[in-house]
Amino acid sequence: MSDLDHFLPFRQHAPSLANARRHIYAELDGLSGDDGVGFFNILAFRGVFFGSPFARSNQFRWFDSLEDWEGFRNNHHEADQYRGEEYYVVKHCYGQSQAGRQLSLLSSYWTLRNKWNDTFDKSDKSKKPTVTNVFRFLTSNSTNSNKTLFPNIGKLTALLICGDLVEAGILPMPSTKDWAESINKMGKGSKAGMESCKLVNKGCSREEFCSAFSLLDEAIQMEFTEEEKKVMGYNVVMLEHTLCKINRIGVELF
Repeated sequence: MSDLDHFLPFRQHAPSLANARRHIYAELDGLSGDDGVGFFNILAFRGVFFGSPFARSNQFRWFDSLEDWEGFRNNHHEADQYRGEEYYVVKHCYGQSQAGRQLSLLSSYWTLRNKWNDTFDKSDKSKKPTVTNVFRFLTSNSTNSNKTLFPNIGKLTALLICGDLVEAGILPMPSTKDWAESINKMGKGSKAGMESCKLVNKGCSREEFCSAFSLLDEAIQMEFTEEEKKVMGYNVVMLEHTLCKINRIGVELF
């Protein structure tokens, strides 16, 4: 169980996200600039780099432009550990292999970097978009096409980006009910974890799932001290992430 990105339930402490929290999400105003560079780095992290040797290394960093990225790769291309796309891309980082996960996506993300500012009003910083707003935005289709607007950003990746933005303080923490509804729409990992724990039945309604998720969060909140929750980074985002890991590590709780 050496791949902590894949198995660790405490998402803030997994190596790739810990790096991203230091180098991408540390600047809370990173999405407020007019150049869209912050959004480019967020898409690049989750859509391309996450789970790779690069994302887990001390080489991982923020890129100021597409040219900055290209210069970085060209400068490191001759070193043995940086050769090949596999240093920067792990196609199975989220479980199933993603054939479209490749470095060429970075140029598409750079082209689309201003879509955040085009969609969300930047004039009033006190009005933050909600998780629901951002999830719908990230999973929207491109104009006159059935393809998603952001290549290789599906429902799972969109939910992960929302969680990252929440934990960075860029989005407000969703209510337990709102987060449960987002999980239900995604319909994968964490929902299967709830089923494995016998907390819901397969094919349960949205209302049943949201109620069970809320009760689980309430029980955990009562079980742990504030210090324990702080150390593990507990919140409803972490709870969703932990439920995703249950089937991966093969733990039979009941």
